[in-house]
Amino acid sequence: MPVEFKQDSIKEWLLAENPDIIEEIVEHGCSGGIVPELIYYADTSAFYEKYKDEIWQRLWDSWSDWGGESPLHLISTFNGADAVGSDEQFRNLMAWWACEDMAHEIIADRDADLEAQADSLVSTDAQT
Repeated sequence: MPVEFKQDSIKEWLLAENPDIIEEIVEHGCSGGIVPELIYYADTSAFYEKYKDEIWQRLWDSWSDWGGESPLHLISTFNGADAVGSDEQFRNLMAWWACEDMAHEIIADRDADLEAQADSLVSTDAQT
């Protein structure tokens, strides 16, 4: 039986279920089995089905920022895209990409927050 993804967003799911491995996801990706819920096709398909609207919105936004030929061309650059030969493998590719992309966003947001806190401390020290 596939994993049931209960959170409303990929970010909520990652922060609730896998907060300790977000940096490892950024460093190594999902293909090595680092995310227990995203190892088997049944689970990656369930993830894709649950979050497909968010996945496609993220893809569209990434493509718009990237400026390539098309969203499908962007997908062709994903790690493992050259091995996709079925719908199941495509869903797996998209699930892994979305998880990795969100992990990158979480780390970037965290780093920006830490930088803002450091800047705030510096400006507070300068005022005293």
